[in-house]
Amino acid sequence: MEKTGWADEAARGSQPTIEETAHTYCEDKGDEPPRVFHPWRRFLARMLDVTIYGLLWSAFLAFVFHVNLANRSRLGSTFDTFVAIAMMLVLEPLWLHFFGTTPGKAILGLRIETPDGRNLSYGEGLERTWGVIGIGMGYHIPLYGLVRLWKSYKLSSEGESQPWDESISYTLKDTKWYRGLFYLGAFLTIFALAFTLMSVQILPPNRGDLTVADFVANYNYYADYFGIDFGNQYLDENATWAEKEVDEVIYFAIGYNEKPEFHFTTKDGYVTGLSFVVETRETLGWINPYDNQMILSSLAFAGAQSEIGLFSRSLRRIIEQIEGSAFEDFSFTEAGVTYTSNIEYYGYQGTAFLLPAENATETYFSLKFSLSKQKE
Repeated sequence: MEKTGWADEAARGSQPTIEETAHTYCEDKGDEPPRVFHPWRRFLARMLDVTIYGLLWSAFLAFVFHVNLANRSRLGSTFDTFVAIAMMLVLEPLWLHFFGTTPGKAILGLRIETPDGRNLSYGEGLERTWGVIGIGMGYHIPLYGLVRLWKSYKLSSEGESQPWDESISYTLKDTKWYRGLFYLGAFLTIFALAFTLMSVQILPPNRGDLTVADFVANYNYYADYFGIDFGNQYLDENATWAEKEVDEVIYFAIGYNEKPEFHFTTKDGYVTGLSFVVETRETLGWINPYDNQMILSSLAFAGAQSEIGLFSRSLRRIIEQIEGSAFEDFSFTEAGVTYTSNIEYYGYQGTAFLLPAENATETYFSLKFSLSKQKE
């Protein structure tokens, strides 16, 4: 007699053999569809899928909202995980409907279909995925989610079907050794893409020769990237500090922190260097540091240079050189640009910021910062 599929055999009330089902790594229980009882394989497949959705969401945050992924807060990361699960609810039914599997399941040889061999409809896939999220993952609620994962693991380990698998055929093609390598390779690829995404973010929008307006755009990009707020002021396209037209927030300036006036050297309309000077006498309050201003100026200019590549560490080295040196002289060269700061003050004391010294009869503070492109 010619061998037939599982559905035909079940209709005649006979139990198909392993060879007849072609589901070598699945268990058949009489009139029930084949099931996969491999808890870790199923879990790892789902984790890869969720990681892919998380990467897509990170790309959206980076390129649309310009969120600094490298400095994502714990609360932000938790929110990202919930978004990835929400994306799974929407996208997984599409994968199951069109392909009968998902990226993670495909790599590990898993397939989901109806007992009669067709792909799930979107509605059927949506119902199944919602069951996974609620019953299997506990909606990713702390502690409760762990309890649900453990119960799902125990159920699968004992050869019992998960509630969301009652009306589907869940099969495993094989357990070839190379599937583990493919899985590891997929995770390494995701990691590499995430690292590349963060590396792309640290590059400014304008590269090559910069006009003053290009420099300002880079400057403001890095200010947003690092979350540096200048109160009710912003740097306009002419590199002049202007007040925001609509700003209902009330800002209180504590200490001396006068916005610097930028002076540019140009050649054929392109910036070749810049400088600013901050000077004050007889200031009653403390002096705030200007390392943010120096860092933003340096990155806005240096980030445009051809020496800065996608995975270059030059921008990070610039930050490390300037950070914490707001009240100290420095001079160094990085990415074909020389950065110099000269500090002079008396009547003050301190490291993080300068306070008027006790019994000081007069005070003075001066900062001269400049950067210039090395001559070729």
